Amino acid sequence: MQTNPGRDTLFGEGTARLPIEAGDPASDSRLFRRCLGLYGTGIAIITTEMEDQRAAVTVNSFASASLDPPLVLWSISRASRSYPLFTNGKRFAVNILASTQMNVSRHFSSKVEDKFADASWSLGEFGSPLLHGCLAHFECETYAQVEGGDHTILIGLVRRASRFEGEPLLFAQGQYSVAYSHPEVSPAPEVGRLTPETSTEGTIIPQIFEAHHLLSAVFDEHRHAEGLDISVARVIACVYDMPGLKTDQVARATYLGQRDTEDALATLVERGMLVSSADGQLILTEAGRHRREAIRTRWQNFQKDQLEGIPEADLRATLRTLSKLIAQNRPAKP
Repeated sequence: MQTNPGRDTLFGEGTARLPIEAGDPASDSRLFRRCLGLYGTGIAIITTEMEDQRAAVTVNSFASASLDPPLVLWSISRASRSYPLFTNGKRFAVNILASTQMNVSRHFSSKVEDKFADASWSLGEFGSPLLHGCLAHFECETYAQVEGGDHTILIGLVRRASRFEGEPLLFAQGQYSVAYSHPEVSPAPEVGRLTPETSTEGTIIPQIFEAHHLLSAVFDEHRHAEGLDISVARVIACVYDMPGLKTDQVARATYLGQRDTEDALATLVERGMLVSSADGQLILTEAGRHRREAIRTRWQNFQKDQLEGIPEADLRATLRTLSKLIAQNRPAKP
């Protein structure tokens, strides 16, 4: 295979890296999904109504297709319960979720029978439900349908587009996230010298998100050393702390989608780290517990290194702030 190592650092690395994993996606669908999951996307909920029946699906396969005429596209699994309503209907709406709507995404991804019963929505001008609080709405007429393997691609002619204030909810590498400026585009301020822009009200939450993602990225080398990716590491920690949970409970507790949770659980089963009882309760094996304890030890050492040099008073103040944010946003137990 011909390679060109490059003569400068414009593209970051001069030599090709070995992949963490590789193979034929036709024979390993989970590998295929894990690779696709590295491409970050926004999250949309597609809604429709036909003959007093409503349907909604959560997707990240939404994209623009044309400006003239204004076309968008998305795909739906043939196995979806909502498949007949979308493919037989003449209209649909695309609801782009805002960063504050993670619970909305999870609700419409669940197996709840009537997903609209507890949702806040109204009927749009062209007959499709529009969810409140979204970042944008695209009200569409079905323009064309294209068969694509186990999915059907729906192309919509946008009849009305609306946008609102806010930031997008994103999904990448099996987890929800928010957008923040790349450090090479927006240089970070010096530690201990807050500028007026960084000290204004409301900037702490983006800083929390940024710190979370940066720390997680740095800790990746420790996960990989234990043979785990972020989704598997999150699931193994959840089952270790709460043995006996079922798959849907693990998906909710880890903030992973149902499919990513199922993939992570299947990986743990294949490696002999997890077993499932007859009624679906999940339990780690001895090998699974040892792996979780190993990654926890790595995390404790990593945390100690990261916090070294930060005054104790600052740490206590940060803990109080985070504890309050968690307490006031944690869903009430049923």
